[in-house]
Amino acid sequence: MFRDRGFAGRPGGARGGNQQWMLAALPAFPLVLLVVRLWYASRQDTQTLLLLVQHVSALGLLTAVLLTILWVLPALVLAARALGVLYRVSTGRSSWLSVAADRIPDWVVVVSVVVGLVSWQLRFLPTLAMLSLAVLGLSVHDRRPGRRDLVVVLTLALPGVVGAGLYAWLAPAIGQAFAEGDVVTAVLLTLPPGLSVLLTGPIPARAAAALTSGLAVAVLALTPLFTAAVVVQAPILPLVGVEVAAKGADEEIAGKVLLGYVIATDDRVSTFLDRDGTVRFIANGAVVSQFLCPDLGQIPRSRVALHRWYVEHSVLAWFAPDPLEKPSDSRCPGRPTGRSDRERPGPGGATG
Repeated sequence: MFRDRGFAGRPGGARGGNQQWMLAALPAFPLVLLVVRLWYASRQDTQTLLLLVQHVSALGLLTAVLLTILWVLPALVLAARALGVLYRVSTGRSSWLSVAADRIPDWVVVVSVVVGLVSWQLRFLPTLAMLSLAVLGLSVHDRRPGRRDLVVVLTLALPGVVGAGLYAWLAPAIGQAFAEGDVVTAVLLTLPPGLSVLLTGPIPARAAAALTSGLAVAVLALTPLFTAAVVVQAPILPLVGVEVAAKGADEEIAGKVLLGYVIATDDRVSTFLDRDGTVRFIANGAVVSQFLCPDLGQIPRSRVALHRWYVEHSVLAWFAPDPLEKPSDSRCPGRPTGRSDRERPGPGGATG
């Protein structure tokens, strides 16, 4: 098979050796991301980095990595399958992209579509539909070139019907995006349904090699960087606020509210990491109160919604129960409540 597709002369042992190296390096990628996240949180200070490594649980950071990879993998699978089959359909030859596409089973493609459907944000679902239709149409061109009726139905009729249905469903959100001036959301909701019909068939052979190879290299180069950028901003610990008494603490923090992360606590002091990377050791007797604060990075940036489904929420978030309505703590912006040092917690932990 490889000889017919232009791979004669390439030793099979070299391919197997390269795959073994790749599989051996895959587990190291999440570990590198974890170290980079702690290094970023420590503001490049070695001692702070060692302190975080000692006390921060790797399970929480690994969860952030896995959640990011969960919606990155469907994009990689669908892009690899579409680009590989597009090259072979357009040129009549095979390449490393085509071989990579052939190694992806159909059931993996189906699972990737389902995972993307439930985990991707609403504004990315038209892109998911576009990629899925492209994979389906190109696969029919590749495997059933003689079935003209099937090719017409799955590459022209089906994308047209799906595109029209998406435009009808997304029309309120598209109009709101243009009215709000949200250009990125408007483009993500408007372009993919219309492009679905154009991406289900072959392209000129001269452009196929450059287009598919360029897109593949761009995806392979940008995916690790994009994943690392998301993980680097993931929270390492719950964001908390600590209100410090006016007396019994350092002059720099006395009577203030500190926002950051509690790394460790013993019977005398609490190790606290400010959001700017400063490590502080605060005596427990100087702590007036401690409270949770919302992460501002999780607040949606777009107000565009479709039937109360915000474009930055996924299907899982839409079907999940609404969060509890809790009043925002006035101390989270860093404003103390004005308590005096007489209101410090006593030995039992209650405020006086």
